[in-house]
Amino acid sequence: MPESFKLKAAARRAAETVLRKQAKPVRRLLLASGRDRAPRLPEIVQIESTNICNAKCVFCPRDEMHRRQGVMSVELFRKIADECAALGITHVRMHNYGEAFIDRRLVEKVRYAKERGIREVGVITNGSLMPEEVARGIIEAGLDAINISVDASGKEVFESTRIGLKYDKVIANIERLIRIRAELGRSRPKLILSFVRQNNSADEQAFIEHWRKIADKIHITDLHNWAGTLNTQSDVNYPCYRPWLTFTVLWDGRVSLCCADFDGHTILGDLTSSTIQDIWNAEPYRAVRAQHLESGGPDICRACDLPRKDSPLWITKLI
Repeated sequence: MPESFKLKAAARRAAETVLRKQAKPVRRLLLASGRDRAPRLPEIVQIESTNICNAKCVFCPRDEMHRRQGVMSVELFRKIADECAALGITHVRMHNYGEAFIDRRLVEKVRYAKERGIREVGVITNGSLMPEEVARGIIEAGLDAINISVDASGKEVFESTRIGLKYDKVIANIERLIRIRAELGRSRPKLILSFVRQNNSADEQAFIEHWRKIADKIHITDLHNWAGTLNTQSDVNYPCYRPWLTFTVLWDGRVSLCCADFDGHTILGDLTSSTIQDIWNAEPYRAVRAQHLESGGPDICRACDLPRKDSPLWITKLI
């Protein structure tokens, strides 16, 4: 590793440590400077193509989701994509809470977003619903990134935790996607394989060693508590970037607080009757941002440990 890179990384870690220790002053400063109003449009618009899923993962709180299930209409999706394009929003994610490929018109939606000029269109999937025609279609539609959730500990762990899915089928789908991408001479979609760290076992290390030569990125993460649903305790006190930098649209057009608000407890607007620009700094959004800075936010924020994964340096984007 070059010495300059090491110095930059060390400086970044030092800055992050200082900011985390100054959580209360940072909150007070943001509140005093009127940062309940976001000074910029969202960096990411997360569009829930569907909240239906074909799996029942043991670490996923699907039994706690009580809102209606469905698939976003093409008409509503086009309205959202058109607004993103007009506003210059460059990053759209085609997922939120559910398996995106259950939406049979997902390829069509991706193609539309790319035709409208959205620079980065990505999706997270469990990888189980990608037969050859779908894999080929999503590549040709122009998808920029696909994040496939797997388990590095192998077939037995995968099938005991991702109930309803077959490990061999998912791996075959990944391999087919790679083959078709090569046949078409494409470098996109960028292939990201992600898994929740479990025990840093030899199986996990072998998985990483094998797939890092094939995938574009291996993403390793720790399990979070789904905004207090799995574990109500959280010691996070630094502001979360999501109310300021992301915009989450549920399949029916309602705008929820963030990706962790999977049941839509905090609704901030409705895109069936309004626009991204109108909702973004309207009173409901500003109120939850102010509450977030004053007291840690709505209950869902105060119980959430997701921000622990984030760099506090995001705050510089509000300056």
